[in-house]
Amino acid sequence: MSSKTTKRAKIQSPNENGSGFIWAIIAVVLVAVAVIAYVIISGNKSQEEKFAETYNETTAFNNKVDGSAVQLVSDKADKAKTVDIYEDFSCHYCSQLAKETDADMKKLIEDGKVKVNIRTMNFLDKGEIGHSNKAGTAAYTIAKDDSAQVYWNFRTMLMTEQQNIWGKKELKDLADMAKILGAKDETVKKIADGTYSDEFKKIADDNAKKLEKDGDGQVSSPRVFIDGKEIKENATWPSQIK
Repeated sequence: MSSKTTKRAKIQSPNENGSGFIWAIIAVVLVAVAVIAYVIISGNKSQEEKFAETYNETTAFNNKVDGSAVQLVSDKADKAKTVDIYEDFSCHYCSQLAKETDADMKKLIEDGKVKVNIRTMNFLDKGEIGHSNKAGTAAYTIAKDDSAQVYWNFRTMLMTEQQNIWGKKELKDLADMAKILGAKDETVKKIADGTYSDEFKKIADDNAKKLEKDGDGQVSSPRVFIDGKEIKENATWPSQIK
């Protein structure tokens, strides 16, 4: 019986003819990087689209910086009550209050029944330059140099998205958000540069001092006053406007 030589397929070591193997690894890595980059870019795009679609309310009132307050008032407000709201963008309860009462507040402003002084503070930063100062500076910049609509939507975004952005955003990031919501290029640049950072810190300090004087001597938030009288159950304040 004649013998036959059986040819066996050779399992090649990765170290043999290594250039092909290395190029295969590089290709896999490049594909993985491309997938990760796509996911990141898609995520950011979705967030931008979400902000642009969600925070786009139109407003029928004006905004201006009045002393240490951002005043929101319509042209109908001849006999309007004055509402002072003390808030800090790092304050969880301020976020809750805004979510509960801002829709009613907006209608009251537009109907000319109230003029609202938003008195932003920074006491929760405890002397550091944290989220209270950065978000406060950004909102204050918009209030000084941009429209009531951009200010309203930006403040709404800060309060609504507080848990998602607290401690994670620098002035440049907040400037990008303002741009998404329609802020002018000059406003966006001023936010990113921190043009009014020192000015905001002063008005925040002035608001804290005013609250100590007009309230119970304590600095806390949120606090709501109607025509100088503090409303203890602050979530009910819109219903107290006749």
